[in-house]
Amino acid sequence: MSLLIALDDTDNATSIGTGKLSRMLAKALREAGHARSTRVTRHQLLVHPDIPYTSHNSSACIAAEGVEADVEVIGRFACSFLGAHRHAGANPGLCVARPACVPDTLLDFARRAQQEVLTLAEADAHAAELDGFLWWDGETGQGRIGALAAVALHRSGEDGRFISLPGIRELEGVLPVSEILARSAIGAVEDEEGRPVAPEARIDTTDWVRPSLRGGRPVLRVRREGEHLVPAEPRKKEA
Repeated sequence: MSLLIALDDTDNATSIGTGKLSRMLAKALREAGHARSTRVTRHQLLVHPDIPYTSHNSSACIAAEGVEADVEVIGRFACSFLGAHRHAGANPGLCVARPACVPDTLLDFARRAQQEVLTLAEADAHAAELDGFLWWDGETGQGRIGALAAVALHRSGEDGRFISLPGIRELEGVLPVSEILARSAIGAVEDEEGRPVAPEARIDTTDWVRPSLRGGRPVLRVRREGEHLVPAEPRKKEA
């Protein structure tokens, strides 16, 4: 079984960010035997003065494969993990759902979260339509907006940057496309227009390879920089 496990607003100004915490949770799920494999995507939401966020207002979604336990069990496991690792002043939110149970209305909500300031009441109304697990904590539980949005955005197959994917953090130096594909779970290397790059083409990885979720798979987009092809996704701090 496949599950999506999303979290948001788990940090404060001096703590590790939601991105790192999501990778830690993914590892904990594997080590506990709750998932055979995991991938993690980062999803950017609206940055606005009326939205309380720590640094970048991004949420994260773990795509877990080979899950034997049901949604409730995984939800409780993740709650316990976040309870042990959340940080003072945070307002964390957690959402767990099967991909097939994420309604189109939630995707509409998620896309609005990338463009509009949404309310907790709107989030709760959409949560009521979701056949899944939702948890929040803190003074406001604001993180449930981002957690709900991340589940839907990942489910769309067309949003997010992989911050955890087998092999990507070991790709360094200048490598041919064929080796990048062989050594990682990246599904394709394309130019900025979406055209496949030849297997023999050499990519300067800049030691920072973060493919995007496109067409339901990890795709590394590259661009020309002088004499080299480099990742089109600019290097960014990962909260």
